[in-house]
Amino acid sequence: MAISESEFVPYAVTPRLPPGPVLVLAPHPDDEVIGCGGAILQHVRRGDDVTVVLATDGTAAQPHADDAHRAEYTVLRLAESRAAAEILGYSRLHCWEAPDRGLSAWAELDDRIRCVFDEVRPATVYAPSAYELHPDHHALAEALCRLAACLEDSVSFMFFEVGAPAPINLLLDITHDVERKRRALRCFGSQLALHDYVRHMEGLNVYRTYTLPQSVSAAEGYLSVTAAELAADPLRRFGRSRLTDQLHLTGHREARSV
Repeated sequence: MAISESEFVPYAVTPRLPPGPVLVLAPHPDDEVIGCGGAILQHVRRGDDVTVVLATDGTAAQPHADDAHRAEYTVLRLAESRAAAEILGYSRLHCWEAPDRGLSAWAELDDRIRCVFDEVRPATVYAPSAYELHPDHHALAEALCRLAACLEDSVSFMFFEVGAPAPINLLLDITHDVERKRRALRCFGSQLALHDYVRHMEGLNVYRTYTLPQSVSAAEGYLSVTAAELAADPLRRFGRSRLTDQLHLTGHREARSV
């Protein structure tokens, strides 16, 4: 039997995001805008409480002469996220200041996630996809897989894209929100001096309209799963984890060397 394309990617946008409190887990300042800025705007417009957590200090984007300069850069990146938050319309923003590019080794990660879940009691959690290439993005997704079994089954996870297209099962029409999302990302002057992230973001959002009507000019893609689904079979949801892939490759090399 022939497999339809719609089994791999939606051919329609979601009619409505889940209601209730929202928690956004962003690895770095600006990921909250690139990955799910359109969804944040729609939740805020509906009146849902939105809390955004920036997991790392974002300092690995540039070299630093000393600790004082690194601290100043952390403050700058947080200020950029606060400016973006004003445009998106939410007010609850926290920064854990974990080491940038060191999130997978940060001993506090799981406990911090548990604490913020207890505080926010989210109905929906936004987090980076496990298919993301950056190690901090992947680390957050894996942490949620570890904790899923401890969470209420009613919690929905929306895994978003930042640096790479990923397997998705939900498309969100952000046609009427794309200009504010663009304005929010332009708050990150420190990052736009390094790369044209506005162009990258717009390219991804346009790409996600490929299967949609011409009336949709921009869309965000998500993998939407419940806590129960994630806990039951996380590797099936994301394919093999990076760790599993590494073990497989290592074993393959060892087998060939025998």
